[in-house]
Amino acid sequence: MLSDRTRPCVAQALVEFALALPLVISLTLGALQLVLYAHARDVAVSAVQEAARLSAEDGRGLDDGYARARALVTAGLGSSLDPLAISGSMDAEVVRVRIDAGLRPIVPIGAPLPIQAEAYVARERFRPGGH
Repeated sequence: MLSDRTRPCVAQALVEFALALPLVISLTLGALQLVLYAHARDVAVSAVQEAARLSAEDGRGLDDGYARARALVTAGLGSSLDPLAISGSMDAEVVRVRIDAGLRPIVPIGAPLPIQAEAYVARERFRPGGH
């Protein structure tokens, strides 16, 4: 049986725990969301780099790059990016590919976190005689 002196200590500990628990949970979820955001951004950067590289190959086009970027984002992140928009341009010298997306937060209380990535790659061209 608890004595009268320890009963206030137990009550005080419960109150302190109840006050500290939301802060600890918020900080943990915030740190986890930051790590997930960094991972999602890395996947997006890698996807646009690969898409631009593939599009720049001789005989390929932007549609090939877009398909590759979508496949890489889906493999790396599933459906956590919403919406996913891939755009780009190609001229005689350079291919540009860009991803604009939003990462759904862990706790769905706000708007998606914006993610943008862009890559530029010089186009490959066949040059007879190596010139």
